[in-house]
Amino acid sequence: MNFNLFDLFTQRKDASFAYDLDLIGGQQTQVYLKQYALNTCASFLARTVSQSEFKTKNAALYYKLNVRPNYNQTATSFWQELIFKLITDNEVLVVQDDTGDLLIADSYVHNVKAVYPDTFSGVVVNDYQFQRVFGMDDVWFIKYNNDNLTTYTNQLLSDYANLFSRMISFAMRNKQLRATVDFSGVTSFDSQTPKDDTNGNKKENPAQKFIDKLFSAFRDNDIAIVPLQKGIKYDEVSSQYSGADQAFSDITAARKEAVDSVAEILGIPPALIHGAQAEVDQNQQELLNFCIAPLNQKIEDELNAKAVSQSSYDQDKVTVWGLNKPDPFKQAEAIDKITAVGVLSRNEVRARLGYEPVDGGDAYYMTKNYQVITDTPQPETDDLNAKTINERRKAQGLEPLAGGDAIWMSDKQIPVIPIKASPKGGDNNDDSNSN
Repeated sequence: MNFNLFDLFTQRKDASFAYDLDLIGGQQTQVYLKQYALNTCASFLARTVSQSEFKTKNAALYYKLNVRPNYNQTATSFWQELIFKLITDNEVLVVQDDTGDLLIADSYVHNVKAVYPDTFSGVVVNDYQFQRVFGMDDVWFIKYNNDNLTTYTNQLLSDYANLFSRMISFAMRNKQLRATVDFSGVTSFDSQTPKDDTNGNKKENPAQKFIDKLFSAFRDNDIAIVPLQKGIKYDEVSSQYSGADQAFSDITAARKEAVDSVAEILGIPPALIHGAQAEVDQNQQELLNFCIAPLNQKIEDELNAKAVSQSSYDQDKVTVWGLNKPDPFKQAEAIDKITAVGVLSRNEVRARLGYEPVDGGDAYYMTKNYQVITDTPQPETDDLNAKTINERRKAQGLEPLAGGDAIWMSDKQIPVIPIKASPKGGDNNDDSNSN
């Protein structure tokens, strides 16, 4: 008489039981993959943006944005939570309490209006619900505007979920303890037919009782020693398979593919998330240009629209400088060239690098001498026309500057810059006559 341990798991024969298990397992796997991929990418962006500095000349606003937004959070943790919620929920709401603290809402009801400003009711922060209704002008409401993210990831990750659940099932089958027990040589088990007790209930078969003890010993103990009686043959089948480790590498690869797909939707080079060392500079630049810069711009626009009044905008406007801030040491050669020809002043360059202006930095300097390129050599005479900064800028297609009509160098130091020829009898003749 043969007994197979597989019968312990297949005693229930109705199909609905098996279908329910398959459905629950698939849903759990899908939720796991979706949350893992989104959380990984959202956490990466949150850590990146939280390193930003929010510059403004309003001292109170600067302190709130960069030091302590509320009593319970530092600026880094505040912005990290805000970005994480913005990515995962596709929008985020920040309200201000009576003490001026900035609080990120956990849940709220967005009441959309057609003509009047939208309102937000039922705002909950850390299990505390505000009783008042917030107007759109009283809150920071940022939308990520990536509606395709949720739809696409749901469709994509459902496929990954099916693949992932199959891989897990395959790995569990490979690692499962499977064995057969042969009682054909023992007649005592066959003769001991279970009898009903006084209540009419079936008693457990001695053979089944022995199998249960055998299974429990292998399942619950690291080292299990089971004495086998004469005529009992135990044969373990699972030890014959040696390729089970491949399933775990496949599971890791599927999880990585899910993260890569979400990262590409968000504009994150997947290599940066996984810590790959190849083409780091190029990947970082792509991250800054196509992911961080648009995200910072959304935050900057919302802050300037809600936290800065129209009358004080020029003075108190907020600018966000994060990892996208240019490195002046890497740009030193370009800075030297652009200031040497008088295109930008030092303060204009400093503004583009995220630095405050300095006294005397608004002056323009010409430190480069350029010669005219013509078919025939120009004679070295003193009749060369001196050109002003504005004349040079006009030739370059730039707008004139205040004070740019002054001549900064002598005629010999500033040669003629070729300009489109004027009609006969025009300005060129007048210039020659004046000379």
